[in-house]
Amino acid sequence: MRFFVALAALVLLTATALAARTPWQRRIGRDVEIRHHLSRERVTADMWPAEPVVPAPVTLERFRAAIGAVCPPMPIERLDLYSGTILAESARFGVDPFLLAALVVDGSGCLPMPSAHAKGHGLTRLDVDMHAPHIRRGTYTYFVRENGEWTPRALDMGLYPFNRWKADQIPSNLYFSAAILSVFATQCPDLDKAFPGIAHRHFVSHWFFGDAVSDTEPEDRVLTVRRRLLAHYHETVPAAVGAFMGVPIVSPLDGVPRLVLDDFGNKRGKKNGFSHMGLDIDAATGEPVRSVAAGRVVFAGADLPGGGTSAPLTPEEAASYPARGLGPGGLYVCVNHVAFKSCYMHLESIAVKDWDQVTAGQILGAAGATGTKVAGPHVHLELRIGTDRVDPTPPLADALVDPKRILENRK
Repeated sequence: MRFFVALAALVLLTATALAARTPWQRRIGRDVEIRHHLSRERVTADMWPAEPVVPAPVTLERFRAAIGAVCPPMPIERLDLYSGTILAESARFGVDPFLLAALVVDGSGCLPMPSAHAKGHGLTRLDVDMHAPHIRRGTYTYFVRENGEWTPRALDMGLYPFNRWKADQIPSNLYFSAAILSVFATQCPDLDKAFPGIAHRHFVSHWFFGDAVSDTEPEDRVLTVRRRLLAHYHETVPAAVGAFMGVPIVSPLDGVPRLVLDDFGNKRGKKNGFSHMGLDIDAATGEPVRSVAAGRVVFAGADLPGGGTSAPLTPEEAASYPARGLGPGGLYVCVNHVAFKSCYMHLESIAVKDWDQVTAGQILGAAGATGTKVAGPHVHLELRIGTDRVDPTPPLADALVDPKRILENRK
């Protein structure tokens, strides 16, 4: 045992020494947003299947429609600018346009003007300070390992001056972002050896953290948005992923597979606490939540404090309902599918009202964190047969990455 500990220490020291000898100023991402610290400790890179490939060729019309489906409503001129510029700059630097578009959605929610408290600049929330020391006279100088030595490479980025003002502008922000993605795509294998950190799946992790990756959540968020974009591009939303009680089931969230944060039946609270009666699925605030099957809305409204009480609300009433007046379920919707019922909790907003007839995959509301105390945005999904709650995981298994079940199956 001592031998292996010593060997591991030697490897770490060697890697640290290698990193210390790198001939550039360290790139360090600061204030990276992490929403689910504890829930993600058990998630490893090898739990995820391979990500879908980029279609060839990418057509502007379908790409534009995909961005329009994932971003909030925007003027037609802005949608044209986004889609055309993303495709052009991705082609210029040889990067995946769906990845660049996903950075836009994750970073800014597609809003062109950064807020006063925004971290980073422009649509992609570009960290100008991380890269400014490496860009001189329109050239990004970076290094790769060749024959055991760090060898400099130069990338022309001279179309715009690299500064904070230009990083806030739409065309120049997308130009810079595509260029920097191409740098990290090239450097990623060498960076991961020189700066050992958290094992990750994609070079986009370096966009957030710089040279050394310390968490996989930002990567997972961006790749999830990328899958959502591709699903809309291929017009595969919604699509059946399984069946329950003989009824075809679609995923409540687009861009499958989606990460399970907490399983059905898990104990919560103190020892011998209550069981979790649903399935918590990671989500981004504002993304659409869909009905898993056709049915009729039997409740749309608010869980009230005190337990066991609720108030039906129209979408307009829910939009102005005070957060302090919400119980632990927050805003939620339940749909009767005859053979069973499904419920969707912690919504940011609702899009249906009581007794509405809905189709499979119809949008019921937007994901959020209403009613929660410390959790980030997610969907709490329940399936009910009569008064009994049942595990939603089996019918949705093909649409989920469930760390608990994966680890259990590996034993």
